[in-house]
Amino acid sequence: MLDARAYLWVQMDCPICEKPPNRFLGYRGGTAHRQNLGVKCEVWRCRGCGLIFANPMPIPAHGIEEHYAIAPEKYFEHHDSNTKERAARSLMDAARHLTSDTGRLLDIGSGRGEVLRAARDAGWKAVGIEPSPMFADYAAKHSGAEVLREPLEQSNFPAGSFDVVILGAVLEHLYNPDQIIKEISRVLRPGGALFVDVPNENGLYFFVGNAYQKVRGRDWVVNLAPTFPPFHVFGFTPRSLRALLAKHGFKPKRWRVYHGQSLVPAHGGLVGLLEQQAARAVTALGSVRNLGAYIETWAIKR
Repeated sequence: MLDARAYLWVQMDCPICEKPPNRFLGYRGGTAHRQNLGVKCEVWRCRGCGLIFANPMPIPAHGIEEHYAIAPEKYFEHHDSNTKERAARSLMDAARHLTSDTGRLLDIGSGRGEVLRAARDAGWKAVGIEPSPMFADYAAKHSGAEVLREPLEQSNFPAGSFDVVILGAVLEHLYNPDQIIKEISRVLRPGGALFVDVPNENGLYFFVGNAYQKVRGRDWVVNLAPTFPPFHVFGFTPRSLRALLAKHGFKPKRWRVYHGQSLVPAHGGLVGLLEQQAARAVTALGSVRNLGAYIETWAIKR
């Protein structure tokens, strides 16, 4: 685990609205974490679009591989591989339905390679991007697909060269979400489809979690994880995600807010067990009235 000296602390404007954030929410990490994980950060919200992020933003001084120098089996230990494989096959069914045929597919943040493997099995010409060398090696071996190690912005793909781009559980990890969506728009053909899946920072889990911290007299929040796993550095709401997509010429075709799995692992002791069980209950209740902990969308490039 890195300490404060290992980060560059960068003042951030909202990447969507291009203005400084103007609502302080609380602290996250270090002494503002129940297990003292990571480094203490200030968490802010942009009132213009609702995007949440650390400001100043702690960026690893020697590259993001400092966050992801961990075996994929360890990083994804709470992700059931069979469930991920089934979800990847469903993604391919949806992609084919939206684009009417198979073609070229780009999977950004390939992780263990489940999406790449499902894409190749379904007849897509699939390419992955995975900056973590350990993850990239694993994904390439698991899927048999080409996996590039450099970021999308350095990959030099021709304009309009892909029919589908997958950005599943990735956007919240990236320090430049505006630039990424802009570049995806460039490499995706008109009428092509983009899949995005992110945590919903307006979900019931975050609302109740932050209220719980206040009741306990803490100036903490449960949003994000800028300096500890899973290293979420930007937090999206339905409003901010729609605004980011619209800014770069995307129109949501399918939209779903769902409860997903609990975001709180157990940390031992009776209090930890009660907190985990309460988080699971709140996460499940989030399926009511669009307050789930996750958002997923298929958006079409105009």
